[in-house]
Amino acid sequence: MVALFVAVMFISFVLLDLVVQRFEARRAAVPAGLPWKVPRGFYLSDGHTWSHPDSSVGVRVGADALLAHAMGAVEKVVAPKVGELVKAGQPLFRLEYRGCGLEIPSSITGQVVAINPGLAERPGLVAKDPYGSGWICAITPTRPDARSGGTRSGDKAVAWLEEEFHRFREFLSMQVSPDLAVSVTYPDGGLPAVGSLTQLSLNGWRAFEREFLRPQ
Repeated sequence: MVALFVAVMFISFVLLDLVVQRFEARRAAVPAGLPWKVPRGFYLSDGHTWSHPDSSVGVRVGADALLAHAMGAVEKVVAPKVGELVKAGQPLFRLEYRGCGLEIPSSITGQVVAINPGLAERPGLVAKDPYGSGWICAITPTRPDARSGGTRSGDKAVAWLEEEFHRFREFLSMQVSPDLAVSVTYPDGGLPAVGSLTQLSLNGWRAFEREFLRPQ
């Protein structure tokens, strides 16, 4: 009887240790600070791109923090070509990971004047440093466009992006089974875990595009 009790206690300690390790690992994956913080002078669009005026190249454009957080990693960036004319609301670039991808719409009508050369060898920068070295391209706007995707900056951008993170959490709860839902949200039931989108099927990626990347 004593031996059985000892065995049960040992198994209980092992299971508890595994739970603690899993919690610590997932907590370590939480990025420092709030993921919906937006740098000063950056404008966010409904299609989850950012734009930032830069006198050296025109207007820099990239993927915002929601896309970076949702994907967690990027294996390939299909960027537009220099000289290409782009239109607001139309696909501008594509982000791919393990056979799945997202078509990201432009918030600007204009001409592409530069692309980020560093992404050819380090596409992961889009997820690791979306507002910095992970920029995608630069565009010279040709005209204001009413379909620019509801660009916003400052406190309005922060508030909107926070809402989008919570909306993404609700989206995931509708896309995954109860068992899988545990692995795509933080232990406190708050924000989605980094890379949650990669846990979904191709149909889930398409649903994400329709829900988050198609500004009305």
